[in-house]
Amino acid sequence: MSASSIVYMFTASLIALFPVMNPVGNGFIVNSFLSGTDPSLRRTYSKKIFSNALLVGLGSLAAGHLVLLVFGLAVPVIQMGGGLLICKTGLELLSDRPVDSARNEVSLGSIDPDSASHRLFYPISFPISIGPGSISVIFTLMATAVQKGNILSTGINYAVIGLVIFLLCAVLYLFISQGDRITRRLGESANLIINKMVAFLTFCVGIQILMNGIGRAFHITVL
Repeated sequence: MSASSIVYMFTASLIALFPVMNPVGNGFIVNSFLSGTDPSLRRTYSKKIFSNALLVGLGSLAAGHLVLLVFGLAVPVIQMGGGLLICKTGLELLSDRPVDSARNEVSLGSIDPDSASHRLFYPISFPISIGPGSISVIFTLMATAVQKGNILSTGINYAVIGLVIFLLCAVLYLFISQGDRITRRLGESANLIINKMVAFLTFCVGIQILMNGIGRAFHITVL
């Protein structure tokens, strides 16, 4: 397998996953749930969110084909379902009342660490940090990574996709662990603007994934 093929796979995976995982934007959203958290607990929570997101991403990569076979699911169906869920999340984030309500329910700064631990996975790690949209893209990348009759090339492609997932989770960890400093420098108004922009882009990404799924399912060019 040539170096150019590896670079292409890395670039394609990064371009495909970055807007869906959106570690920068999701870092701002997750940070709102950690407001008021003790710095040492914030670091602990950040590491846990990082490991959860990484586990979901790499687990989807490792067991993706098995899941599709067991449940009889096709990638376009995953794309359409994930797209709809992302659109729903984006709409909720755009609406002030649901976001404030959700934030009050899962804010980790106002509850004890024992009660917070199970909320770190749902909804903070999944589906906010990494969700069904990301999983559908990972499944799609898996289909392009398989090289029939060449196990070594397939393994290298899978490793490259895994590396991209790790790097994006690391960026998410950076923005979560340094969230207090970032938000203090930006100010409340700037944070509100960024969160709303992220919410709108999240909604648009959901539509894009949904339309891609429809196009693949019906073999038409939607966009």
